[in-house]
Amino acid sequence: MDRCLNPVRRRCLLVMGICLVIVAWRLALTASGWDARLIVLGSLLLGLGYSVLLPLRESGLIAALRPPEHPRETTSLAFGWHTVEMAVMNGGWLLFGLGMARHAKAWGTPADASAAPVQPIP
Repeated sequence: MDRCLNPVRRRCLLVMGICLVIVAWRLALTASGWDARLIVLGSLLLGLGYSVLLPLRESGLIAALRPPEHPRETTSLAFGWHTVEMAVMNGGWLLFGLGMARHAKAWGTPADASAAPVQPIP
């Protein structure tokens, strides 16, 4: 496999991963508690995936999951790296999305018990 296959894409993935971490870090400064932790942890996993794992696969240093191109020995290695890549990327998006949803109060806040009850409209 040619290792110089699309070097621009590798650099773009690297820059995208770093920018995602920086933007998420700045966003987490406005959040508090678990919201900020989930945003930062998710962005760090995504940064690892976009800045390290995907460029390594693009450059051919990590075997891509294409079994017909690989002998039997490297197929298990490709499955292993694919599993790591999927766990990092999907876990990153899950944690980042949960942190963003909590920060945006997507599920609302519990009603205050001391608040006056809402009267129905007749």
